[in-house]
Amino acid sequence: MKTYKFCLLVAASLSAGGVAHAQAQGLIPQQSSEMASQQVLHEASADTGTLLSKGLMWDSIFPLNKPYAEFTPKQKEDFLALYESMKPGDEPPFPVEGMKSIFNALKKAQYRIKARGELNLAVSVDPTGKATKVEDYGYTTKKEMTELAGTLLLMTKFKPAVCDGKPCAMQFPFKLKLRS
Repeated sequence: MKTYKFCLLVAASLSAGGVAHAQAQGLIPQQSSEMASQQVLHEASADTGTLLSKGLMWDSIFPLNKPYAEFTPKQKEDFLALYESMKPGDEPPFPVEGMKSIFNALKKAQYRIKARGELNLAVSVDPTGKATKVEDYGYTTKKEMTELAGTLLLMTKFKPAVCDGKPCAMQFPFKLKLRS
């Protein structure tokens, strides 16, 4: 049961990391610090036996707690730029509840696993919004982190992609650099 809850927690926080990584890689334009959505996660450090919290901070030009439908036109335009080609009016798949829970779960897992490398995953999402497959194109020093991220993404409910006005299958890219 503990493993299931841990996987569920990790799955819930996976998606958000893709945007943060894409921004770090220069794939998503940076915004000024006052316009960027900034989140802080405090986690007690059990590694050293202290109860002092350490804060994790990430920046994203996308609101991590909003679904795609609530993005501004500029945020949608920036997100669509992650795809090689997208017809006008078409939309990519996106986590129904946003990416914050996925990102938070991965951060918590990273405190325990301490993997290094890059999660570079492609999630196949069917026309109903169900994740059907996750492909790994990255490298991590701890395979369990990649497996956990994949499981989390498979458990995530997505808004299906839209092609020519109809729901369609499409991949959702997810990238996140890991540092221990």
